[in-house]
Amino acid sequence: MNSAAITIAKNRADADGWCADLKLAFKHVRSRTVLGDCQHYGPLRVQRPFYPEANLAHIYILHPPGGVVGGDRLNIKLDVHCEAQVLCTTPGSGKFYLSAGSWAMLDQHLRVEAGASLEWLPQENILFAGARLHARTRIELEGDAVFIGWDVNCLGRPSRGERFEQGAFDSRLQLYHNQKLLLLENQRILEPQALDAAAGLRGQPVQATLLAFPCDDSHLESARSQLALQGASSLMGVTLIDGLLVMRALGSNSEQLKKQMISVWQALRPMLLGRPAVLPRIWAT
Repeated sequence: MNSAAITIAKNRADADGWCADLKLAFKHVRSRTVLGDCQHYGPLRVQRPFYPEANLAHIYILHPPGGVVGGDRLNIKLDVHCEAQVLCTTPGSGKFYLSAGSWAMLDQHLRVEAGASLEWLPQENILFAGARLHARTRIELEGDAVFIGWDVNCLGRPSRGERFEQGAFDSRLQLYHNQKLLLLENQRILEPQALDAAAGLRGQPVQATLLAFPCDDSHLESARSQLALQGASSLMGVTLIDGLLVMRALGSNSEQLKKQMISVWQALRPMLLGRPAVLPRIWAT
């Protein structure tokens, strides 16, 4: 049992559900990005790297149970070392089910060294009515590291007329560059009133954030132009602060929001990585 497994095992007595820990480290070897280290415990797995565009590795994170309930804890840590290039996604949406009272935990720690790149493009998280989720994402970039990533959450199941009237969502998103905090966003949906509040979700069940670094005015203009071509709604905007491009969106349809975010990623990727956008094959299945 590796050290991560031992740590999780020691804490099992305090957990009501399943605990899962996944630690991945990528390095550049002979002109190719390889998975240099993979530690896992519990129901989190990763498929072998795919190489649809030569040396850049495509990685799919799997959660075989298919859903998370109160008391479950998922911990994911990625380290991308110098010169490595990684695109990471998931084969399907994350599903967080009704809780009897305990919180589910999702903790993601992404670290990208200078000279490396990470594209973090998971499918959306769906919180069923009555779910209780603590979500934490910490992104650490060094030097000229390149990052493009997004976070999409759907509260309730709008296609079935299900609103998130019961349950709770507590999330935090942090991004650091050279240990300097560039972005800190907290969101707490603890009462039904927040679903419709002007300072809340404004009646929109789907929320999305896309981050890209390092960016300048040309990237900002490209992203805004792409959204204009897509006919984006007024509940979507893009800003640029200290080299960090931030796109925020609210909507009622996760597939539509994802299409708009993909279009922005397709516009930014050639500018940041010098590569055309290659869709992960798993998205077509």
